Amino acid sequence: MKRSAPISVILLCALGLGCAGDHTPEGAAAGAAERPNIVLVMTDDQGYGDFGFAGNPVLQTPHLDALAAQSAQVERFYVSPVCTPTRASLMTGRYNYRTRAIDTYIGRAMMEPEEVTIAEMLREAGYATGIFGKWHLGDNYPMRAMDQGFEESLVHRGGGIGQPSDPPGGQGKYTDAVLFRNGTREETTGYCTDVYFDAAFEFMRRAASEGRPFFAYVPTNAPHGPFHDVPEDWLAHYTQTDLTAALADPGQASEQVLDRLARSYAMISNIDDNIGRLTARLETLGLADNTLLVFMVDNGPDRDRYNAGLRGRKGTVFEGGIRSPLLARWPGRLPTGGEPADRIAAHIDIAPTLLDAAGVEPPAGLHLDGRSLLGLLAGRHRRRDLVRPDALPAVPPRQRTDPPPLLRRGRPALQAGPPLAARRRRLERRTCPGALRPRGRSRRKP
Repeated sequence: MKRSAPISVILLCALGLGCAGDHTPEGAAAGAAERPNIVLVMTDDQGYGDFGFAGNPVLQTPHLDALAAQSAQVERFYVSPVCTPTRASLMTGRYNYRTRAIDTYIGRAMMEPEEVTIAEMLREAGYATGIFGKWHLGDNYPMRAMDQGFEESLVHRGGGIGQPSDPPGGQGKYTDAVLFRNGTREETTGYCTDVYFDAAFEFMRRAASEGRPFFAYVPTNAPHGPFHDVPEDWLAHYTQTDLTAALADPGQASEQVLDRLARSYAMISNIDDNIGRLTARLETLGLADNTLLVFMVDNGPDRDRYNAGLRGRKGTVFEGGIRSPLLARWPGRLPTGGEPADRIAAHIDIAPTLLDAAGVEPPAGLHLDGRSLLGLLAGRHRRRDLVRPDALPAVPPRQRTDPPPLLRRGRPALQAGPPLAARRRRLERRTCPGALRPRGRSRRKP
């Protein structure tokens, strides 16, 4: 397939439950003539209120604030209460219950290998694909990121650094972390968030020099704990700052509570520094004017703190646990500084949006639950749709951890066609419904 000079699309995240958009492919008009580069960044445990643009009274995020001012936004963008379900929906455009990635531990954070990921679809269309950070959908073949469409991977194992999945010598090390590049152990130098972005920059530079469109996925494990190893310069700053205004209950301003908040904020401001480095690098590479930049998070904050007036935190289904900002900057393609779109959207809509922007059609017969948000972000579809709960996919009751998803009216929750029926039969044949037992590389991927 012939490709011209790529357009860059950057997507930053932290993510949900609802959904919105238009079924008409907006990016398909460009087709193969304009293959956008895609950079997807998603932070871990950064809440809706952990931004200056969200009114946080003490946290400094100047680069993310600038991005918000330059972006089209969706007002009500939702993610799952915990990270693995969000990541599965993000990668597949499907409700996480279909994917078997329904929790964060005891075998429930492993995505069904037969799921088709956005990385696989874009790679099939000629994209260079890379992931730098947190995967958390399986650490063993055939569930690793490198088995699921990413030709370049630099990741930690499990749900984070400082967990049982840490390799020997790398226990709890955010600084000089022991990571895995394409499946091989690698001892890195520097703070892990900086390392991820540096690796992504090199990946983007190399792909651009080769004239290849690229998909770079940068899911940071910060500001997820543990909190003993955080950027020292920002920790010093927040240790000397009065943080009581950012506490959920200023009456609980103990030394321990304030220290924990200072450490979380230190990691977030370091993320913000890297967003600044990212936008500067795009300028240097001459890609900024051709870049769609989108930001989101994976779930709410891990502790009660300032959350823009929203109730709840990570692990809850209140707004504070499942709401994420969604920022989208694409000069010349999306408006800036206007009123946020008010329709409900979610993580399941991201993969269809990326495919739409790239002018790539999903494989025939693949059912996606999400829809492209390009029209919504462009301001062409702003009417608020009603939502309703609907049935859950037929999975063993012990695997159900989320509430029924919210859906746009007129959009069915399930498609009981042969693909889903076949997956259900495979589930029923497994002797342990709570564990994933992949059988080699028997994947029915188009």
